[in-house]
Amino acid sequence: MSSSKRPNQHIDSGYSWVILFSVTLVSFFQLGIVKVFGVFIPELIEQLQMSAFAVGLSCSIGIGLRALLGPVWAALTHHVSYRGLVVSGGAITSIGLIGASLSQTSVHLGCCMAILSLGSGLPLVAKIVAIKDFFEKKFAMANGITYTGGAIGMTVLAPIIEVLINTYGWRGAMLIFASMNFNMCVGGTLMIQHERSHTSAKQDKQREHDTSGSPSQRSWMDNILGLIKNFTKNLGFSVLCNHRILLTYLTAMMVHDLAFCGWVLFLVYYTISIGYTAQVASFLSALGGGGALLGRLIVGPFIDKGVISGHMAFIIFLVGGAVMMFSYPFVEAYWLLSLISFMSGFCLGSTSPIYVVLFKEILRNDESAFAGSMGLQLMFRSIGWFAGGPLTGWLYDISGNFYFSFMTLAGLEAIGALLIIIRPSRFKKCLSRPETNTSTYLDMKDINVATLDTQVEKV
Repeated sequence: MSSSKRPNQHIDSGYSWVILFSVTLVSFFQLGIVKVFGVFIPELIEQLQMSAFAVGLSCSIGIGLRALLGPVWAALTHHVSYRGLVVSGGAITSIGLIGASLSQTSVHLGCCMAILSLGSGLPLVAKIVAIKDFFEKKFAMANGITYTGGAIGMTVLAPIIEVLINTYGWRGAMLIFASMNFNMCVGGTLMIQHERSHTSAKQDKQREHDTSGSPSQRSWMDNILGLIKNFTKNLGFSVLCNHRILLTYLTAMMVHDLAFCGWVLFLVYYTISIGYTAQVASFLSALGGGGALLGRLIVGPFIDKGVISGHMAFIIFLVGGAVMMFSYPFVEAYWLLSLISFMSGFCLGSTSPIYVVLFKEILRNDESAFAGSMGLQLMFRSIGWFAGGPLTGWLYDISGNFYFSFMTLAGLEAIGALLIIIRPSRFKKCLSRPETNTSTYLDMKDINVATLDTQVEKV
């Protein structure tokens, strides 16, 4: 049996920690790439003679498209191994970066960003499902650690890329970053499937065999239609019908990630616009990554120990993010900008692991819907990622400063917090719902009519 399919019984121990390291390495580049393009934006605007709106749109394509296809990535986890998704995703991402380094126009850049986005999207759901399969009691902590990989990427990669730009130009720096990104493939080779993933896949195949017969007994058209039906079933849209409370959280996540994307992409450019050098601006970006790193490290253990719920932590970070975004236009002192950037990263960047914990809490009685819910989460968040860059850049283009941009981002954070605050009773009701075992329900075709008639006569 190949290593990529070798079953593993370890939960919260043993090879689980290798999986955790692998996923953290992948996250390092997946989120770090977002901060990296924040460093490239001033160069792209100057060298390619592009508007802030056009550059923001191109970068948002790279961030948002990968999440928009979240339901597709979720469905693929039922058909492709963790290793296959991560390795192929890392390779495609690097190819997109190589193409972007050769860009001459905004259209060329946007097309390359779309390729990059497809590659970086492939591992998005797979790595979350891998952590869920290998961790139970320590899930929140492990999930938080994986997201610290992204925070470290945000902290480390931005200053490195700034040095590379000064040394080799933006094209050379992007080529070097493309080669660095191939390390995602290295992380993917360490990943193996868990026993539970194989069991679920076997059950799906057996269920399909029982209802439709073996593939040899069906026509080629029936086989194709069966594959399409099975794939679309795994997209996860049915989760919203069974758990309507998710729609409130998905909407709050969408507006929050719009603010997060606008902040990440334009923090460096904003700092330069008020008179600071590119090196100083990159350092503020690194401070934001450091804040996200700290938040992601501490929030998981607190949730695991019951000190705070994912619901309450989400509200606190949304309110904190609104306050930080509101503060930017009124501050020019460097030490205050450093403090606000660190706290912005702490509040805006710490929510990603909370999303996963929230959905695991809500779906604790319906774990089969977890992968689909992760795909839906990414799809809704992609709307924010698509809109964050263009909206922030457009407001800057029409006003000539970032005042309206940051006020808008602060307002969106406040709206997200209000959406969650007004629905607490619904969340508590969802968590208190008794566990049900769907396998105990009877199909009408399995009911013994004669037995029922006998029971009626006795009554």
